[in-house]
Order: sequence, then C-alpha cells, then structure tokens
Amino acid sequence: MVERLCQTFGPRLIQLDDVTYHGFPSLQALAGPEVEAQLRNLGLGYRARFVSASARAILEERGGLPWLQQLRKAPYEEAHKALCTLPGVGTKVADCICLMALDKPQAVPVDVHVWQIAQRDYSWHPTTSQAKGPSPQANKELGNFFRNLWGPYAGWAQAVLFSADLRQLQQAQEPPAKRRKRCTGPEG
Repeated sequence: MVERLCQTFGPRLIQLDDVTYHGFPSLQALAGPEVEAQLRNLGLGYRARFVSASARAILEERGGLPWLQQLRKAPYEEAHKALCTLPGVGTKVADCICLMALDKPQAVPVDVHVWQIAQRDYSWHPTTSQAKGPSPQANKELGNFFRNLWGPYAGWAQAVLFSADLRQLQQAQEPPAKRRKRCTGPEG
C-alpha cells in the first residue's frame, strides 16, 4: 500500500535496472482535490479520506511540515495527543506515526493482535480499564506494561513480536502443499 502511494504521488528518486524508486509524497501532493479517489483506486479503502483530509489539515490549519518537525522534538505524550486531533487518527495510528516517523521508540501501537499477544504470552490483563479489548485507556495501560517490561525501546520490541507472530499465523494458514519442507537430519 505504501509503495503504491509513493509510486503514484512521490517524487522519482532513481532508477536501477528496471526498477524506479520513489520518495514519500509531500503534504501538497496528498492534499489535492482528486487525491481521495486516486487513493481509493490504489486500495487504501476507508483510509483514503483520512489521508487526504489529514494532509489538508496539516497544511491549512497547523502550519505544514514545520508542525510535524516540531512533533519530532516534542515529548511522546504531546506528539501523540497532537496527532490524535487529525481526521481519522486514533491512538494506534498516532502511536505508529510516533514510533516510525517521529523518533519515539517508546510508542507502542496496540491493536487486537498485540492485545492477544500480551494476554497469551505475558498473561497481561487490564487492571484499571477492565476493557475486554483495545480502547484508548486499555491501549495506554498495555503500552505502559510493555514500556515497564522492555524499557525505552518498547515500541520496536512490540514490532518484532507482532511481525514474528504474524509470520507464524500466515504459515499456519498456508495450505500444506505451499509450506516449505524442513530438513530433518541424515536419519530422515
């Protein structure tokens, strides 16, 4: 999805062999009037409206790129709160942006999958929110649990867990014929 976004709206950077590489699109490129329809055609679905609306809001209401650069320097909680004011940005997306774009390694994006990992592998259950699934308060509580467990790089530790667990899930769902055969030893 991100690659298609960059190919369509991002600047061309270089061509190596037969592959052209593009940079991430500017706010201006994502704020245009026809962008939402193009994003839907690229497969962004319901996200299309929020991507273009957020780009416009950042440009028109918050001062553009300097606002985003200020968030990089701001404390995690302040950056997270500011991002949640954008159209379609909730706690998980704000944490993803903080972790992957704003140098906030303590940001822990929480979704149903991460919630299940925490319960299954760490016997974690919410204590203050009593939530049955992800919610803003429960996500904060789970993020604090992981930060206490893994320290200042809890967000990246969570990303590794998420990726490894997702890979195992994908392998379990593959038909047996598509799974790679594992070598056992000389005995068999």
